[in-house]
Amino acid sequence: MGASPYVQMDKQVLIDQVSILLDGLGIGAYQIAEEGKLGIVVRADAEDVARILKALRSSTELPFEQLIDLFGADVRERIEITYRLRSLMHNIDLVVKCDLPYEDSYSSVGHIYAAAWLPERELCEMFGLSLLNHPNPKRLLTTEGLPPFLRKSTAIRTKEEIWD
Repeated sequence: MGASPYVQMDKQVLIDQVSILLDGLGIGAYQIAEEGKLGIVVRADAEDVARILKALRSSTELPFEQLIDLFGADVRERIEITYRLRSLMHNIDLVVKCDLPYEDSYSSVGHIYAAAWLPERELCEMFGLSLLNHPNPKRLLTTEGLPPFLRKSTAIRTKEEIWD
């Protein structure tokens, strides 16, 4: 058996290295911490996310080469967008989160991670966000005029459809 192809990284070292990287970008408003089963989570402003993702992908010491998942959640006051990244070199995941108000615009990160193209379309369609800087911002699953189905304010059934 040969040596492992990756270098395992301690969580505190990861937090420190990501903090150094983000401080070098001049991003002032971010939080980084371990959040239970999610692991290490970076919370930042939506306007800084593209810069953060680009820096994490292009870092030579700590590259996050893969976007594993991109999804959103309605947390009542806003839409929380979550990016799960993976570093193959260190065999570790990192979560980046940002919040967008309802009816806001989402700027695509597909130019950084091509795996984001389809999940972004689904995210914007299901939560009622407008999609910016995307080569094909059309609806993916539904037709025009339908409500954003994954928003908690969208009624699942009308009163007439509910049985006593």
